[in-house]
Amino acid sequence: MRERILNETIRLIQRQGFTFTVSDLARGLAISKRTIYEHFSSKEEIVEHIIDGMIRHIQQREREIAADETLTVLEKIHQILICLPQEMEKMDLGMLPDLKRSHYPQWEKLDTFFREEWGIVTELMEQGMAEGSIKRIHMPLFIDLYLGSLHQIYDLRATVKHQLPLGELLQSVMDILLFGIAAEKRKES
Repeated sequence: MRERILNETIRLIQRQGFTFTVSDLARGLAISKRTIYEHFSSKEEIVEHIIDGMIRHIQQREREIAADETLTVLEKIHQILICLPQEMEKMDLGMLPDLKRSHYPQWEKLDTFFREEWGIVTELMEQGMAEGSIKRIHMPLFIDLYLGSLHQIYDLRATVKHQLPLGELLQSVMDILLFGIAAEKRKES
């Protein structure tokens, strides 16, 4: 039953963001609110479980990608930095500010994860710089550019809002950050 509740919660978040009610959840599952409260103490606990699961999924995917010997260092970095749980890829960007507004502790947990969990990527970037597949760059600047891009994507006032699903936006950001915008390789003077 817990899994059904969580799956329906994800479906509701995809449809209407984090503003859903426990009544909406009960109606979607054709069960009583009491049944939901037998498994979760509150809507906040359900959202916390969803966010924790999303973070665990991203961490697991990062480890799998980093260990994949068929990928180059650059491919690994690219895939890790666009890694999202499948359920999140098609979500509307409006859901992130909505999460911040209605479930701040969970938004803060997700934001902290994005700001502080750089160990695998940093190791891969250093490996790429050492082998010459990546230019020598200042890692804190790259991290700030990436995070700044994420925050811009999450900002509902951003010009890209609602033009692309979250997964496609992250793909575009990473293409620009890793490969630039020039059609041809620049000649060094």
